[in-house]
Amino acid sequence: MNYFKSIILLATIICCNSFTLLGQTGENPNILIIITDQQAWDAVGYAGNTTIKTPNLDRLASESVNFSHAVTPTAVCVPARTSILTGRLNETTTIRQNRDALTNDCYYPTFDEILTKRGYTSEYYGKFHAPEHMARVYSNPPVEGMSGTDPIIHWEPLYVQYVKDHIKERPLKNGELYETSFYGGTIPYKLDPPDIYYDDVHSGKVLEKAGLKTIGQGAVHGVLDLPAEYTITAVQGRQTLEALDRLKDEQFILTSSFHCPHVPITPSEPYASMYKAEDMPTSISVKDKRENSPYYPGKIFEPYDDKEKVQYMVANYYAFVTEIDDWIGKILNKLDELKLTENTLLVFISDHGEMLGAHGLRGKFNFYEESVRVPFLIRYPNKIKGGQTITNPVSTLNIFPTILDYVGLKSIPTDGYSLRGIMEGTEAPKYDFAISEWTWENENTPSIMIRTENWKLMTTHRSGGKNIEALYDLKNDPNELNNLLGSNPERFKYVERVENLRSKLLTYLNDVNYPLVEGIEQRVLIRK
Repeated sequence: MNYFKSIILLATIICCNSFTLLGQTGENPNILIIITDQQAWDAVGYAGNTTIKTPNLDRLASESVNFSHAVTPTAVCVPARTSILTGRLNETTTIRQNRDALTNDCYYPTFDEILTKRGYTSEYYGKFHAPEHMARVYSNPPVEGMSGTDPIIHWEPLYVQYVKDHIKERPLKNGELYETSFYGGTIPYKLDPPDIYYDDVHSGKVLEKAGLKTIGQGAVHGVLDLPAEYTITAVQGRQTLEALDRLKDEQFILTSSFHCPHVPITPSEPYASMYKAEDMPTSISVKDKRENSPYYPGKIFEPYDDKEKVQYMVANYYAFVTEIDDWIGKILNKLDELKLTENTLLVFISDHGEMLGAHGLRGKFNFYEESVRVPFLIRYPNKIKGGQTITNPVSTLNIFPTILDYVGLKSIPTDGYSLRGIMEGTEAPKYDFAISEWTWENENTPSIMIRTENWKLMTTHRSGGKNIEALYDLKNDPNELNNLLGSNPERFKYVERVENLRSKLLTYLNDVNYPLVEGIEQRVLIRK
């Protein structure tokens, strides 16, 4: 750890240890974080999607502030979740990839840790996927001889064992395989056309479990033969309801973290039948050849440019979201039943988005809207007027300072800023833009992005590489099909726009003492 980080950490520790003095003016609300994994910003009805069924999230949006142009700090699971928990950019936390969940090198406190020191009871249910030592703060009750922390860290293998204990393995039927990427190879699923083994199964080449090779979760598509009460969403939802019943008389901060709609995209009935593939919308960018894109075609960005196959993926993805929505409805009703609604600050977000075939891609790992933009709602009836929509771009990094602001802890260092003043109408946004970063990826793709309401610039802190800068006019090109830089013959018309965006970006990065400013400052953004 360098000298500067040591100073920042010392200041943070001093602030955290002074919580009693700092918190004397706070309202002390209960706090509930509901987070989904890999949910696109528009995979909700309230965003204008007329196909998907999300009545409970639509209700929540009507009672909340909707940050309609929110972005993730990083479009990768572990770095994003770490940044949300700590209020720090991933280049600051040094958590840059998913395997960093195993590190103990992130020294920044989470909002859960800070509030626990303040006297809150802090519990967490569902997918954690952040540095494991951060989970030690939670006071989940022990489970079957394990400490309360163990099920948080090891939630996935424990869930797989739970399914094996409750569901008897059965022989495969025609068109089925055992799902091995997540469910332990004992639960059958009926394959849909996007699945990597679809053609083999239907030609008779792969019919036995012994012939099935382990494949990545993203290659699995179909309908899982698992009763609705045993799905991962149902288990995680029930845990949240049980926690609310148990914590109703305490001051709590509770996280309900749903694994879905993350891959493998294999919903169960009755949700799978709610959406027909042929009725599903797809992005107009599905056939994008990305010829002047910062994300050029290649092995690392495999194509998903078959519209009919993408429609199957969308149908199953929407089914996942509707199942989550049902459980969110149960959670909202439980808050009402326990008379906790008025004094509970509720945050709903996703860690990052999902491409769903846009630009011929699936997954995340890029700065396109589908990957980097996320749903973001905050409800707090005691203090915030519901039904507002704020279009100014913000980052979910700002959750950390916002939560702390509402409990009277304003002085703890962060790379974000509190959204309280914006929501309560007392302040303008600190910045008219938001940024996202991912500095781990190869040198030929962007490492940082700035997005205003109408413009987006993608660049890198690196001096070399084959990186193509990108500028998108989001007002006139919302699908990001026309990169105004790169090989665009009219790219020099945008010098002033590009430099204005770079200046905004550098202002923020200097404000937070970002370690890679020099490279961004010196980078040639428009090449001859």
